[in-house]
Order: sequence, then structure tokens, then C-alpha cells
Amino acid sequence: MFARLLAGALLASFSLPSAAAGADGALPTVSSASFASTPVTLSNGVKGSIIAFESRTPTDWAPAIRGDAGPAVTLNGQLFLPERRSGKLPAIIVVPGSGNIGTHHLAEAAALNSAGYATLIIDPFRARGITETIADQGRLTWVASTYDVLAAVRYLQTRKDVDPARIGALGGSRGGTGVMMAAAAPFTQAVLGSGTGLRAVLAGYPWCGTQFQSARLSEGTALLVLQGDRDDWVSVQQCQDAVHAMTVGGQAASMRIIAGALHAFDRADVPPTHIPEAITSTIFPTVYMTDAGVYIDPRTGQPAPALTARDFTDYAAKAGFARKGVTIGSRPGDAEAFMDEMIAFFAREL
Repeated sequence: MFARLLAGALLASFSLPSAAAGADGALPTVSSASFASTPVTLSNGVKGSIIAFESRTPTDWAPAIRGDAGPAVTLNGQLFLPERRSGKLPAIIVVPGSGNIGTHHLAEAAALNSAGYATLIIDPFRARGITETIADQGRLTWVASTYDVLAAVRYLQTRKDVDPARIGALGGSRGGTGVMMAAAAPFTQAVLGSGTGLRAVLAGYPWCGTQFQSARLSEGTALLVLQGDRDDWVSVQQCQDAVHAMTVGGQAASMRIIAGALHAFDRADVPPTHIPEAITSTIFPTVYMTDAGVYIDPRTGQPAPALTARDFTDYAAKAGFARKGVTIGSRPGDAEAFMDEMIAFFAREL
């Protein structure tokens, strides 16, 4: 019972039923329907190409690692190729968060594109009939978000204009969790095979509440986590612990904490904004997994194969860890600081 209750507490912040997240409608967004049908022109003048690739929707980590990745789904995205290019290009996958594609993703894609990277912005929601997950992260499993990243890697590796050994990923919030978990060796090896994953991963303000206990990055992968110390949507300390475990184990992981920055501090066109519908908890214990994706019961310290994602939601409403309301956005200079770190990291690692 304790394990079930704890797991419920773990995802209470992400799965409690709530009213639709209407507040997000006030934020600058990109229409999913338009993104799927009309090429976007970035601020640097580069026009996107609409692409599609197959992903899966796994129910949980252990089944996905065993090969049961769930039903297939065809996701769409837009690929932006630099105007000046020769030979095979390094590529970066841009993964949106709970509100799906925003104007900040286009700005970051433009900056990366101007620096010489092919950039692929993916839409993980529209094909699944999801608009957003702000008020209920249970609308899509975390492992599905992670699988989407590796499915995009697989797609890019088939392209003749992309260097398959130089693929990176950038994500924020839910997208940050997706790219960070896609950098984990146990999952990458299970889905793509050894030595075929991401080379550089930047996770912006991710949720780090579930971690592989081994804290191993995929072979040849470098990870940077960027987070604000005023983030009230996710736990900064959980991400610190995750990165610390990796560095102690000799992995190429690092983290920078931005003083005074909030969640989503890379959104230059969003001043500090309260999102009352967002459900969160920053005080629940971290849940660890074995390399096989089996959750470890924190009461015994032993793997508990019977513990599943269903347990995460059974007691969520009763656990008492959740609260409503977060603040996101940027102060003057925050988004620029994120952009500078982003460009420097990929120049160094990709």
C-alpha cells in the first residue's frame, strides 16, 4: 500500500482531473492544424517542409523496454534546412512541452538553423487527439513522450541530408523530460540499439521525478539541464540529484541554475504569468527504475514488478501532495540567456 500511495503522490501533480487549461489559451501558441498543413517560415527566412514519421504510445517503461511499445501513431513535424549547406548536416529535434508548440520553439529553431543545424520541430499531440496536458499530464505517458524523441531520431537517420552521428535534441518542460529520458542508456539501447542515439541533449526545466537508478547516458551523449531557481512547476532538486548521479558515474552531464528564473524562462514574449489550472507538486519523493524499467519500491529498496503506472493515479487525489497554480515566463534577459547557453552547448557538443 505504501508503494502505491507513494507512487500516487509522485504523479499527483501530473494526473489529477481538472478543468480544461483555458489559461494557456492566452499564451502565444502555434496552431497544430496549421502546423500540420502549412509550411512555417522562420524569422531567418527559412521555410519548413512538412514531414511525418511513425512513433508509438507505450503505456509504461518496462513494457516499452521489453519491446511492447504500444500502438503506432504517425506524428507530423516541420523540418528546416539551413540555406547555406554542404554535405550532411547536424540536426536538432525541438520537442514542445505541455502547451504544445509555442512561438519560442520557432525562435529557437531559427537561431539553431542560422547556426547551421537542420532543425525538426515535432508535434506529439495532434495525431493523438490531445490539445495540451497542462491540467492533466496523464493524457499522455511520459514514456510516450520519450519514445517520440527516439522515433524522430530514427526518422532523421534515414535522411541523406542528415549526419546520423550528429543528432541532438532540445526540449522544455514535458519536452525537456522527454529529451532527458531519451538520453538514458537503458531506453535508447532498447529502442535504437547501442551507440545509435543522441549526441547532445539540452533539457530545459524538465520534470525529473522518475529516474533510472543506474544514471547512465547513452554512449557518446552529452547532457545539459537548464533550470531556474524560482521554478514552481517542477523540482529543481530532483534534477540536481539526477545530474549529480550522472557526473559521479563519469557521465558527460552538467546543469546550470539561472538565479531568479521561472519555469519556461525561454519564452521571451511571455512575462511572468500565473497558470491557475496547472496541477503540480514539487515535494513528492523521486521514484527510481531498474534498467529494465521496473519501479523500485522506496519502502524496501527492491524492484517491484507489480508496481505500474496505474498505481501512480489510483491514489493521486488522496495523497495530499498536489496543488494548483504555477507561474511561468521570463524576465528581461532570461530568454537571451537560455538562447546563448543553447547555441554554445550545441556548438561544443554537436
